[in-house]
Amino acid sequence: MPRTAKRTDLAPLPALRQVLFSCQIKLEPFTHQVSALPSDPELEIYFVPHQHMNLFKPYHRPGDAYKNLKLVNYERPAISLTFFVKHKYSIDRQVSREQALQYLKEYRDELFNRSFLQPLRRNQQKELQQIDDLFRSMLRTPDIYQFCLSNYHHYYRYWYCSYRYFEDDEQTKTATANEHLLKHTQRVDDRVNERMNIVFVDTKLISRPVPYDNKLIDRELETYPQRIEIGKTALYIKKQ
Repeated sequence: MPRTAKRTDLAPLPALRQVLFSCQIKLEPFTHQVSALPSDPELEIYFVPHQHMNLFKPYHRPGDAYKNLKLVNYERPAISLTFFVKHKYSIDRQVSREQALQYLKEYRDELFNRSFLQPLRRNQQKELQQIDDLFRSMLRTPDIYQFCLSNYHHYYRYWYCSYRYFEDDEQTKTATANEHLLKHTQRVDDRVNERMNIVFVDTKLISRPVPYDNKLIDRELETYPQRIEIGKTALYIKKQ
């Protein structure tokens, strides 16, 4: 049997950036139907007119997406966009004395071993002394302590994109979907895992100053070639 080539989990981001350089567009909140754009150095996001969507078809893999690339709304070009952030965290209140001691010991040893590589700064020396004192106190009087583990103060923010789109070919019915966005991640060796997001937009509808709830009536009135303004009301006329 012929061998099947293994599918890679990583998209060629440098090559994609070259393609995006020539076809991406910039969105502005007061010009387009888009909320305040996310400002985050760890978030790489591009907006592409839906006319260029087929350029990215080779990277559209439903159920087997790339780990470093997200086509946020392939085949669903956005007519309006909203971005928001969620602070996600976990908390474990069932932490035993042994777990807490092990956690402190590992942190103390890390600071101590670091002192062999280079002298600790004054605040690091103070921290090492405090950790060591706390460790010894927990060994002597464990019953006076209560523990929990949480990443709450890490303040890890997850960005989401909410977009409105037409879900039928006749463009008469709209729907809304939410997708989380990929962010660059820092590895233990300080290298960065780069990740990219691409959002496809309907350049005509997203560029008009029309709230998304009015897109349908806006499109309907466009079918009338004649418009006669009478005060605050207009008469729209078309042949049947």
